Amino acid sequence: MYLFPTLIFRTLKKKFQLNDVFITAKPTSDNISRYISYYYFHKSEDKDYQKNFIFYPNYKHALTVYKDSDVILSDNKSVIEPSKKSNIQPLYSINKEKSIKVNINGVFDKIGVVFNPLGLNHFIQKSLQETLTSDIGVFTNFGDEFNSILNQVYSENQIEQKVSLLDDFFEQKLCSFEEPIIKKAIGEIIISNGGIKVAELSEKLDVNRKTLLRLFNKHTYMSVEEYRKMVMFRKAFNYFHQNKEKSNLTDVALFSMYYDQAHFIKHFKSITKETPNTLLSKISHLGMEDTYWYFED
Repeated sequence: MYLFPTLIFRTLKKKFQLNDVFITAKPTSDNISRYISYYYFHKSEDKDYQKNFIFYPNYKHALTVYKDSDVILSDNKSVIEPSKKSNIQPLYSINKEKSIKVNINGVFDKIGVVFNPLGLNHFIQKSLQETLTSDIGVFTNFGDEFNSILNQVYSENQIEQKVSLLDDFFEQKLCSFEEPIIKKAIGEIIISNGGIKVAELSEKLDVNRKTLLRLFNKHTYMSVEEYRKMVMFRKAFNYFHQNKEKSNLTDVALFSMYYDQAHFIKHFKSITKETPNTLLSKISHLGMEDTYWYFED
């Protein structure tokens, strides 16, 4: 039993009470909290568990690890099922422009490491472009050493100990990431809610446009325009959900630097296939951080 405040979802299906526990926890290390926003721990021990959820583009990217599960990945979907063999499978996800569905069946135990912008770059020896092979895929960069720590994390019941083990591991992996141009560029995009244009960004940073585009691809695994649109969407997504009782779509569009309400709705629908008013009322907020998923019936 987790000895920590929990958020538990219960759904009645096929006459079984299905339970899953989702817990978020901040790093306790000051060094690590600069690069890792939070950890989450999500599990169910119900063999009849079955849920589908959808997650959306975010400028905070996650390393997720399933224990003793088979993970089947496709372009916009992943299916999680109990494995017949013991295994640990770390996956890294950069979701920049899609709604991605996750179908979980049966018993599972999952750890999430949610990185701040450019967070992972401080724990890898090569650039992100050299480290990753796809937007979403198996992440082997930390090797057997990470798997060994993860086994210890999974065996712990106290969240404080889980966090301590993860903090210690990432402390050991910290490395230099000296790229002031890309750091400033990311900061400007986020501060502007994605509204700053490439030409304006290039001029503000006094850097050649071609150099800026090259650095973005190298260290974020996406283009400036993709990153900018991703930030616009996520800022609007979070703002609308957090202020839905007192804000309208025009307020959200203005806050998020869209041209107008119509521009916001069009961009939102291009990613989610639904209008903001239709979808956002169905979104679930998990844990104490900014994890928002849509659970399908």
